[in-house]
Amino acid sequence: MDPLDDVPAESRFEVIAAVSEALEVDLPAVEHIVRASEPMWNALEDAGGLVDSWGGGEFCYLFPKMCAALKAPAT
Repeated sequence: MDPLDDVPAESRFEVIAAVSEALEVDLPAVEHIVRASEPMWNALEDAGGLVDSWGGGEFCYLFPKMCAALKAPAT
């Protein structure tokens, strides 16, 4: 089972493009990163609703921003 299949096609394209832009990595790497985020995102949801469900609108908006923070230059 591919977790990206749980994300609507339009949202899948949006989040993959945003993560690719944020991290400047190739498509296979981005897809691997997004797939690997599912357990962490679910844990955040289970910890008291810190986020919405994996693949939801909040995921597609916040996850790329979280990735961009990883790529941001140290201050």
